[in-house]
Amino acid sequence: MRILYCACAGLILSACTVGPTYQSPEMDLPDRYSLLAPVSKASRADLHWWLDFNDPVLTRLVDTGMQDNLSVAEARERVREAEAVLRRDSVPVTGDLTASARSNSNSPDTASGELKANFGLAGRTQWASRAAQQRLEAAQLGETEARRLLLSELGTAYVQMRFLQRSLETRQQDLASRRRTLRDMRTMLDAGAATQLDVLRARALVSETQTEVPDIQAGIVAERNRISTLLGQPVGQLGVDLGYPGSQPLPRGAGDVSVPADLLRARPDIRMAERRYAAAVSDLGVAEASRYPSLNLSGLVTAPLKSGSWNESILAGLTMPVFTQPALAASADAAESRAQQAYLQWRQNVLTAVEEVENALARLQAARDAVGSTRELVSLNQRSLDLSRRLISEGGDATVLDVIDRERSLSSARARQAGALRDLSLAYIDLRVALGIGHEEMIRDRLSADAGQVSRAAVATAAMGVLAE
Repeated sequence: MRILYCACAGLILSACTVGPTYQSPEMDLPDRYSLLAPVSKASRADLHWWLDFNDPVLTRLVDTGMQDNLSVAEARERVREAEAVLRRDSVPVTGDLTASARSNSNSPDTASGELKANFGLAGRTQWASRAAQQRLEAAQLGETEARRLLLSELGTAYVQMRFLQRSLETRQQDLASRRRTLRDMRTMLDAGAATQLDVLRARALVSETQTEVPDIQAGIVAERNRISTLLGQPVGQLGVDLGYPGSQPLPRGAGDVSVPADLLRARPDIRMAERRYAAAVSDLGVAEASRYPSLNLSGLVTAPLKSGSWNESILAGLTMPVFTQPALAASADAAESRAQQAYLQWRQNVLTAVEEVENALARLQAARDAVGSTRELVSLNQRSLDLSRRLISEGGDATVLDVIDRERSLSSARARQAGALRDLSLAYIDLRVALGIGHEEMIRDRLSADAGQVSRAAVATAAMGVLAE
């Protein structure tokens, strides 16, 4: 019983803690993005932004990737690891139980048990447990971050693949048009209306177009392979038809993208950095608590195997680090520096997130303008080519060089249009990902939140205190 009392006393003493006081980091931010005023919170359509493309293939790829992506699976395993570390570091007492039996012809046979326990008197175990809990929360946010990055990579690869498929289709159209020009030149040569040089120029234009096709085809294969890898599937075993549907993906409503006021809080990488900072502060608590004494308890119980009285003995002592104090102090200083590094990393993540949103907004606006301009450019060059051909056939004021020049201009305009559509979709994806929209935790949290408008500055400050001690 005395051993039990002493153990309880040790637990009470070990509950005393020393160490730093954690405060949630804060950072002053503008109350709006420079290119967009604060608006209302995200709707369901905002949260499932990939549905804005109205592309069932992309939707299927996203659904599959969320389940089978290996980076997401690896992040889930890191959560399991962190859970195990938390269980390990939350054990309040260390020690061992030793049992033995003695048989001697000159004395009664006896059995004995010795229990040794060690209690930290400055809260080292509590700090270690707290750090493990905070790292578990960071690991959970790491899984969410893996999903956010998957949305970015998968969306980018898909849009790029469709762009290359559109480029291939455009080159095939160019090839058909330039072969037509070559046939016309040969017909005109036979009629004496063209020269051999005109035919050679037309043939060179056909060959020039043919040389561009293999690189585009290789790019399409590379993007398909990238999509397979992102979905955790070997190349060639994707099981999804990625044939060109005849058009590039284009988000609906991309011209009027709303930005929820508190989306900075939705960035899992920022919240993960805050949890890592909190864990680093707790590590500092561990380092400081290690400089204080620990309580050692030892209890021995000896009992005869047949008859007789029990004997109990208790030994209590303090272990004080003396000669290791300089090393322990240096360890505490190093832990303090690591905490400061974690804080600076958090600040860097916040600034990077704001930069990514601003850049995506700028690219989106530029792409919107470019799409409208390239549509007109394609139309004008097509009309110019048609007119040049008609003038040549009618003996008007046009030359073969005019036709070839219009061919090249039309091809360039089509390529610019395809590139502008790609850039618009990529900017839309970048903006949604930069705002932290689309991962499961964001969808769950935002759909359960009350509607309303909140100042972006106030929410950004509050977001940095999420999960605070």
